[in-house]
Amino acid sequence: MTVQIKLSNNQNTQLQSVEAIYKYFYDTLVKGGISADQKRQIQERFAHRQCLWDESTGKFWQPKHAFLDDVGFFGNRRTTIPSSNSHSEVYQLLGQRISPTVQDYLDFLAELAAEYGNNALNEADKKCAIQVLYRLESQQLLQGVAVNNIPILTANNTLCLAEKVFIPDAHWRKDYIDPNRILHDRVSAKFAKSVGCLSLLKDAIERPKTVKIARNIKSCDWCLEWQNTLNSAELRSGLKRLIFHECESEPILDLIWLTKAQVAAASQINVDLFLSDETCIATDIPGTQHFDDFNKTFQIISSASRYIMLSYLAESINARLGEYAVKNLLPLASIIDAEPCNIHSLLNELRIRSLPSLVTATEPENQESNISKAATNSKGESSIYWGAF
Repeated sequence: MTVQIKLSNNQNTQLQSVEAIYKYFYDTLVKGGISADQKRQIQERFAHRQCLWDESTGKFWQPKHAFLDDVGFFGNRRTTIPSSNSHSEVYQLLGQRISPTVQDYLDFLAELAAEYGNNALNEADKKCAIQVLYRLESQQLLQGVAVNNIPILTANNTLCLAEKVFIPDAHWRKDYIDPNRILHDRVSAKFAKSVGCLSLLKDAIERPKTVKIARNIKSCDWCLEWQNTLNSAELRSGLKRLIFHECESEPILDLIWLTKAQVAAASQINVDLFLSDETCIATDIPGTQHFDDFNKTFQIISSASRYIMLSYLAESINARLGEYAVKNLLPLASIIDAEPCNIHSLLNELRIRSLPSLVTATEPENQESNISKAATNSKGESSIYWGAF
């Protein structure tokens, strides 16, 4: 806070006294010279005192709120007192800053957060907050300082600690989340992630609330086709190839459970969203897929489009891979939609690297693979619609 001076005759006299004090500081300390330790002691003593007079604003300012550089992005909560000021050297002795540091930006955001609480910022302060967050992102890189869990601007124009705010990287969930917990669209998502904001896509855990089985014959037929492929040794081998292609190391991953996996179409999937600490953040959100771990069943929302359902199935399978999840879902969707006997050649055509070692003869997969390779193609070429991914 600052103190505004309305000049009366008596206050004019007071300002003359302040001028005399500034002159004393200049003659005794600036011209006379002081040690670094003495300078530090002086700045500590005056750090929280409104002792710098600014004619342009008619206020006394704390040294940490007055800068030599232009700081208009702070609005009227900070000021610029240029070096042309007659007392510039004294002001710098008392602690006036040249330009803001990371801590200055953090102090400003903390000040706004304390003042507004859970209320929305006014238009002027909102613009200041956006600019300060933008500058803070650059300044922390410049200083090599990491900041975490800072007050950050939300979609509702409130300031909330970063660890409670979501980056809206799952747009289909966004409308179900309190806007006081959604990142403002003018704040960098990359920066928000670095200071501790959560991902609405990755940090929200879905739990089914309502799942209804579909009766659509076409959707059910597609699911049976994909289930047949999922149960094959060729799919497991192809999946390991995809992981090796991205990770450059053979995965240590048990995929034998896929031999019994089922795929079912659902007419309705509604889910609740939770955080890892069991905090519920949204309820009854329309979902697209769910994996029933007990029955090893992939439940996929029914659609008139085969490729939309295939996309959801690929996402669901990929989520089951944990640390081995692949980044490119197109090859994964391609082998799910292929006849098992075509998977090997399909991956070759997609230029997916082969595994460096062969499956040992003791593994059930090896025998199944040899049998499948000798089988004829009952469906012909894989019906992949490339433009759908």
